[in-house]
Amino acid sequence: MSYPEALKDRIPMEQMRNGMTAYYPPCHYCGAPVRSLTYNPSLKYACVACREIAVAQARAEKEVDKRSAKEKKLSTAVKRISKVADITPYQKGIEYVQKHLDIPYWFSSTEEIMVALELIRRGVKAYHQVKIFDYRVDFLLPDLKVALEVDGRICHGKDKEKTQLMRDEVICYKLGPSWQVIHIDTENINTNVTHLLKAIRGVMAYRERKIRTQEFT
Repeated sequence: MSYPEALKDRIPMEQMRNGMTAYYPPCHYCGAPVRSLTYNPSLKYACVACREIAVAQARAEKEVDKRSAKEKKLSTAVKRISKVADITPYQKGIEYVQKHLDIPYWFSSTEEIMVALELIRRGVKAYHQVKIFDYRVDFLLPDLKVALEVDGRICHGKDKEKTQLMRDEVICYKLGPSWQVIHIDTENINTNVTHLLKAIRGVMAYRERKIRTQEFT
């Protein structure tokens, strides 16, 4: 199909030594001839220089879209917190999140943003989206020795629970025996994120009591 259509569209051609035909359709952007071994009139050809520019523009637009989406999530996070607390003490956190929206993997959900704002308000030292082996931990809280995970869904079934348990064990192995992985589901965060630290400490206290009970049985 390439040859007759190229003739029809008056596309420059060249017979190569191996018997194949090279086609030179114009670049869609600058009009420069683009060497191709096939020709399809429905395609938009691009020279190397224009292709690089187009790819760069597409990436830039994608990053703008990502930031716009994160800005909407930040706005939603602020609205949800405002329903249960005075937003004024969260201004430092809001400014911090706005400044770091472009970092890959950071603040990918409204609930993660809410947790970040609450931790900053409380003055809790935290590291966001830390890679541990093949996993990423939502927040590391070194002073509490807690790896905090914001879960959008609850794991059901033995296989999923086993996979999550193995993941948590690997993370604790890397961080050290005194560390804990604590999962907070998004429903609790959205209900009242101001209870976050209370919930974390509650889980820690429960696990400590459980360990002590096992030691005496």
